Amino acid sequence: MDEAAKKSRTRALNRLSAVKVSKLKDVGLYEDGGGLRLVVTEVGTKRWVLRLTINGQRVERGLGVWPSVSLDDARRKSEDLRRAARDGRDAQSEAKRAQRSTGVTFRQAFEDFFAVRRQQLSNGKHVAQWSTTMETYVLPILGRRPVAEITAAEVLSVLEPIWFAKPETASRVLQRMNAIFDSAILRGNRERANPCIGVTRELGTEHRKVMHHAALPWQDVPGFVRDLRQRPVLPATKLVFEFLILTATRSSEARGALWAEIDLERRHWTIPGSDDNTGRRMKSGVEHVVPLSSRAIAILHEARGLHDGPLVFPGTKGQPLSDNTLSKLMRDAGLAGTPHGFRSAFKDWASETGVRDEVSEAVLAHSDPDKVRAAYRRTRFLQERVELMERWACHVTG
Repeated sequence: MDEAAKKSRTRALNRLSAVKVSKLKDVGLYEDGGGLRLVVTEVGTKRWVLRLTINGQRVERGLGVWPSVSLDDARRKSEDLRRAARDGRDAQSEAKRAQRSTGVTFRQAFEDFFAVRRQQLSNGKHVAQWSTTMETYVLPILGRRPVAEITAAEVLSVLEPIWFAKPETASRVLQRMNAIFDSAILRGNRERANPCIGVTRELGTEHRKVMHHAALPWQDVPGFVRDLRQRPVLPATKLVFEFLILTATRSSEARGALWAEIDLERRHWTIPGSDDNTGRRMKSGVEHVVPLSSRAIAILHEARGLHDGPLVFPGTKGQPLSDNTLSKLMRDAGLAGTPHGFRSAFKDWASETGVRDEVSEAVLAHSDPDKVRAAYRRTRFLQERVELMERWACHVTG
């Protein structure tokens, strides 16, 4: 094969890039070539699938979940399977036989997953919550079932009794089952699609129209933001609300933001511990640097075009908007929560997506009596927070 042909074949096979894969958020199939594709699901999971022909039969093979399986990893696995297929062999048949012989149950899949997951939860309360929800609602029904055979109908049987009666709990149960099935697929203990995909359409979303708790489930945040942008309220009100969600800051911090605190070039917002005009700005009284995502920067540019005063998001009289203005906006949307609840939504999202507890705590700037440790967190985790806030923005605006 000449050099030009090699380059043409490489382009045909390698259509995706690592950067593009990381940014994809719309539900769908994204082809890399040669039968390799990335599937982006409704719950945000990205998984690799390879379609190939073995002995004249068209088959589909799961290669794992991104980012645990990178683009390069998926390509290597694909090439190995294609090479075996050319010889008439199914390279995953051995793994299938092992799976059938071991018969990994859902309880075992949960224990395997949680052995890793609990190391990421430094908060003992979250560890206990994980175990309690599984032992109470899931394991009595699915615990002894082979994880490879569980169907969407069985997932529905777990959720239906609590979907309307305990909506917040049901959301957490669904999140956790989804993560366990993804892990089982990644470990080779399940080949079929994640059975959690699409169950919310069957269950319905009526129970979310009025939420009787302070924190909106993190899965519902994108829908709230889409609704927020259509609300007939002052532009500054909509902008500050989305900004506080994107930055996971307190309502008072976002409403009191000053242009003097914003560094658009470095994409940082430095909130002072206190100032002469408004007193304490941060609850901890300690300066906090907030990395700004691309969407947060876009909001700031939009806000800059509205006025010339020192406040980023002023009300009609040039003063900070009131917290009640934002709370009323939530009530008008049929939500009983508070703006502060979006910090809890961020924390839940971070916890469910594998973010280390100390990093998400650094984002939230929770008070730490150990000032040396607090300063260490702020500097050590800054780059991780930059990347994390961009990921959070992708979810929020999805």
